[in-house]
Amino acid sequence: MKKLVLLILTVCVLTSCAPARTFDDNGKLNVCASFYAMYDFARTIGADDINLYNMTPSGAEPHDYEPTAADMARLNDADIFIYHGGIDSWAEEIIDTLPETVRVVHAPELISTYYPDDPHTWLSPLNTELEFNAVCMAFESADEANADKYRARADEYTARINELDAEYKNAGFAGKTLFVSHGAYGYLCGELGMEQFALDSISGESDPSPAQMAEMVKTIDEKDAECIFYDPLDTSKLADAAASEAGVRTEPLSTFENDSEERDYVTVMRENLERLKSALN
Repeated sequence: MKKLVLLILTVCVLTSCAPARTFDDNGKLNVCASFYAMYDFARTIGADDINLYNMTPSGAEPHDYEPTAADMARLNDADIFIYHGGIDSWAEEIIDTLPETVRVVHAPELISTYYPDDPHTWLSPLNTELEFNAVCMAFESADEANADKYRARADEYTARINELDAEYKNAGFAGKTLFVSHGAYGYLCGELGMEQFALDSISGESDPSPAQMAEMVKTIDEKDAECIFYDPLDTSKLADAAASEAGVRTEPLSTFENDSEERDYVTVMRENLERLKSALN
């Protein structure tokens, strides 16, 4: 926290001495996103009508990321800042320090059910529709000249999300148990009538004790599971250890917190769907 405060003060001094252009001077809406999921939503809706910057670098873990002085300078020069909360804790710490000219958009603001222990709201397609709408409304308000284009893109992509949601609900997952190394899929499981068994809820350690491992293996055997999923952004060590003891395989299941290939939401979630079908059906 002290490091972040010092960074903010440094940026304030630098920008007050010599304000610099951090976005192209092309008259477009300047948007900063706190991490990849927010970046993708903004990119899909804004397309070529915005200047967009993702503050969390490709491949970086948004939970642990700390913005650089250059990041903060760009953020202070933005028209809109989209953040989520829970994932991007640094963003929650700095939003009150931003100039009044920066409109702050809390992407899950339209979601009625929000669990503080699991901030991964967007892994539910229905929640993603609401987050798309929150971003779209901010763009429409800030840039009325392009409002129709923002809404048209949001509506078009929402139709694709609805199709994705139907594919998940028709996949026959109700009543199944999803074993994961990190408990990030609560919203998705709740929407589909599944049970999530998160291995990291048993132990916060990378190396569980023999008793803890035995409990994991017992539950996996009772549920007749074939696979343990892990987030490719995290280490698979815990999943690998449990899978080895239980005689099952491991597979990646993206949380869409980042994506080195810069794929869009529907593409990644459809890949997740195919992995789930392979393991659960």
